[in-house]
Amino acid sequence: MLEKTGTLKIASVGDCGLKVIRKGQVMFSISPQEHYFDCPYQISSEAEGQTYKDALVCSVNLMEGDIIVSGSDGLFDNIFDQEIVSIISESPSVDEAAKALAELARKHSVDVRFDSPYSMEARSRGFDVPWWKKLLGGKLIGGKMDDITVVVAQVKTVVVPEDEVQGGDTEEQKGNEQGAAAVVAYKMNDEEVA
Repeated sequence: MLEKTGTLKIASVGDCGLKVIRKGQVMFSISPQEHYFDCPYQISSEAEGQTYKDALVCSVNLMEGDIIVSGSDGLFDNIFDQEIVSIISESPSVDEAAKALAELARKHSVDVRFDSPYSMEARSRGFDVPWWKKLLGGKLIGGKMDDITVVVAQVKTVVVPEDEVQGGDTEEQKGNEQGAAAVVAYKMNDEEVA
């Protein structure tokens, strides 16, 4: 939730992620919550599962120009931070950035030769190819096929005209280029784009 003061309040459960990019650098990032590698927290109605009480709750103060990138693990398992920053800086708008990120994540997810963030994390957790493949120079690499959801927004200050403000005072609000909170979602699941 983005407050009028520019504070972004976040509640996150599981392995979806959120990053805030400021002046070409990732200045804030959510860490995934998981029981063990590749087994994320999931909201459940079962007594043994996670609930909203297990959410990682935090807030970050945003500045005008900050870019918020939020997405499913299909995005962050297949794209490195430097690639995200590069696409954001090269994209003319948030909707073009969201599309480009989703397309790159999709491309990386099916590339068996790409050393993805997911494969690097797997190796760091002790998962790899059998020993005999290691002798031949092999290692666990490749993207991770998964659904990919991307939401990109840019923070901008918007002046609300007096006749639209209760009490008649002019007020500044933080939002994106359409005023309050228009963001673009781009989802890819296997071959389909929605």
